[in-house]
Amino acid sequence: MKRDCKKSIYVLTLLLTLGFLSETHAQRGVSNARSVAMGGAYTALARGVESATWNPANLGLKAHKVYRLNLFSFGLGIRNNSFSKKQYELYNGSYLTEQDKIDILNTIPDNGLAFDINSEVQAFGLSFGSFAFTSSGYAVSNFSLSKDIADILLNGNDFNRTYDVGNSAGEGYGISSFALSKAFSFPLKAFDQFAVGFSAKYLMGFAYGNVNEATSTFTTDIDGVHGTGRLVLDRSFGGSGFGLDLGAAAKLNKDLTASFGISNVFGKINWSNETERTTYTFSADSVSVQRIADTDLDSVVVDEEETVDIDGFSTNLPRQMRLGLSHSSKKITLAFDYTQGLSAGPGVSTKPRLAFGSELKYLSFLPLRAGIAFGGNNGVSTGAGFGLDLGLFSWNFAVASRDGAFSGKGVHFAFDWMFRF
Repeated sequence: MKRDCKKSIYVLTLLLTLGFLSETHAQRGVSNARSVAMGGAYTALARGVESATWNPANLGLKAHKVYRLNLFSFGLGIRNNSFSKKQYELYNGSYLTEQDKIDILNTIPDNGLAFDINSEVQAFGLSFGSFAFTSSGYAVSNFSLSKDIADILLNGNDFNRTYDVGNSAGEGYGISSFALSKAFSFPLKAFDQFAVGFSAKYLMGFAYGNVNEATSTFTTDIDGVHGTGRLVLDRSFGGSGFGLDLGAAAKLNKDLTASFGISNVFGKINWSNETERTTYTFSADSVSVQRIADTDLDSVVVDEEETVDIDGFSTNLPRQMRLGLSHSSKKITLAFDYTQGLSAGPGVSTKPRLAFGSELKYLSFLPLRAGIAFGGNNGVSTGAGFGLDLGLFSWNFAVASRDGAFSGKGVHFAFDWMFRF
């Protein structure tokens, strides 16, 4: 029983602290370096194999290069809701005064210290004309810790004060996505080009973890520490499902493109392998160093843990809407995206997000990019990057600051290798 509990806690820790695998397309284009550098303003710019991620209808728009192979791409983003890089540098290794401790605690919201981690790897993607096939693995997790935990670490525990350290939460899950995308072009007098498209996805789930319940309080008085706690973890080690993305795109003229897509119009994973629930409870009465020395810890702390099989369950993939506009000339490209989550989930916010991006190609082989975005989970975010475009092959790199201007509360890196012919 204890071995099962330890295994469950170990897996959940991986999911919640390292973002070990996650929900597909929660954060679109995490590994697309050109997009990251341009603040995420990429819905109308994606072409070829990139279209499968952003809007499959873009496959129906004519591109200079017909065949595209995404050899490898990787992206990783980490963010917290409280501390910026500047604050970390200010307090790291320093003696903390009482005012410093107050300032640190005031930085943390009342609902706790929250983190989210997004990662994506695309090991293979191929487009040919209006078709594309992509295989990807995604990683995302959201979790939060009680503000009282930080208070105890900074100030210790006060006498006769009740601390609530169990009101934490978290969810993380991991899948691979295998998508087949297709676009259909139609002649419409109002547009130079018009297309609609879809991506049908087979989803393979690897692991899921969720803090179903977490409650824990303790008080210190003259007799020692008194407390109770309960932790309930749900997990699974395998599942499968299907997803569907839809979109429409148009070339308004030779330079201006509009693109609209909805990801996960339908998307669900059925978790059916090793679905278990672990419950851990404890109670402590008058725990002190003296009592432990006189007896032992087991005599003053009573704990129980139980792992039971549960029925399989399903998780829905959060729906997300994107509207993008881009204007491209020989030397300068400008882009705008409006993103709206239609349902909440790890990596997806129902708060609208606006992104603006630019790309300069005064040297055709060395495009320079920058972008800024507002709203969503990440607040104000900035990005920058460059590419090495050799025609047949391109390499792109990007870095972005999340929830702040290059000294924010998170950071995002991405790079990709692409063949076009």
